[in-house]
Amino acid sequence: MRILIDTNIALRFVQAGAPGHASVEHAVKTLLGRGDELMVVPQVVYELWAVGTRPKTVNGFGWTSEEARKEIDGLSEQFSMLQDTPSIFAIWLELVTQHHVSGKPTHDARLAAALIVHSLDALLTFNAPDFKRFGLNIINPTDLSEGDSTL
Repeated sequence: MRILIDTNIALRFVQAGAPGHASVEHAVKTLLGRGDELMVVPQVVYELWAVGTRPKTVNGFGWTSEEARKEIDGLSEQFSMLQDTPSIFAIWLELVTQHHVSGKPTHDARLAAALIVHSLDALLTFNAPDFKRFGLNIINPTDLSEGDSTL
């Protein structure tokens, strides 16, 4: 399967002490071990940069630009980077209109649009309810229990 990684997965993947890191690490190892391909899109990188460079006092990681770049380079080595295409905007606009999406969930709709445009099979996320309206195949890292290699 070709699987898109949500930002909440990328954030926990790069932060060893973050809540959920062990679940993410196990899920990534399990999925890669069974031959799945894990992907990121530029939006995930932008959001990772935003959280990573935000001060810790406002729920960020407090990274310098250099530290953020190093983490993003590492993420790019681990996962395939898909590029934005003009058709992502068109599909996003259809999704937000059809599903009456407003506010912050519009970012989720953009990830859904990227998944659709790139013909990916699933989204790896802790936030399944945020994507339910789009009819996507969702994988929650906690559903991949120790020793489980199937979905």
